[in-house]
Amino acid sequence: MKWRAFIGGIVSGTIMSVFLKVVEELTHLRVYTLLLNVDYIPLLKRVTSNEPLELILHLIVAVIVSVGWFVMLQKINLTKQKGRIATIMMAMCIGLLLYLSTIMSERTPSLSSFSSLGFWLLGHLVFGILLSLFYKQDK
Repeated sequence: MKWRAFIGGIVSGTIMSVFLKVVEELTHLRVYTLLLNVDYIPLLKRVTSNEPLELILHLIVAVIVSVGWFVMLQKINLTKQKGRIATIMMAMCIGLLLYLSTIMSERTPSLSSFSSLGFWLLGHLVFGILLSLFYKQDK
C-alpha cells in the first residue's frame, strides 16, 4: 500500500503541477506560482525563484500527504469507493486551506481572485481523482 501511495503522490502531484503550469501560461493567473510558493516558510524562503527545487518540494509534500492519507484510510478500513471519495474530498479541503496562503506572498494571486481559486480547486480535484485511483482496498 505504501508503494502505491508513494507512486500515486508523485504521479498525481506531477500531473497537477503540469495542469496548473499550463493554466498559468494560458491565463496568466499565478496558480502554478502559488503551488510552488514557499515565501511564507522562513527556512525555505531562500529557494524562491528556483523552480526545479520548488517543484521537488511540492512533490515531497504530495508524497507525504499521499502516504499519510493512505495509511490513515487503511486503519479506518473504508471500502474502495468510500476511500476514493474521501481522497477526493481531502484533496479539495487541502486546496481550500492552502489557497489562503495567497495572503502571505506578493507573487501569488489575490485572495479575491475567483478565477484563480476556481483553477486552483480544479487542480486539486485532478490531484484527488488521480490519487484516488491508486487506492486499493479490497472490500
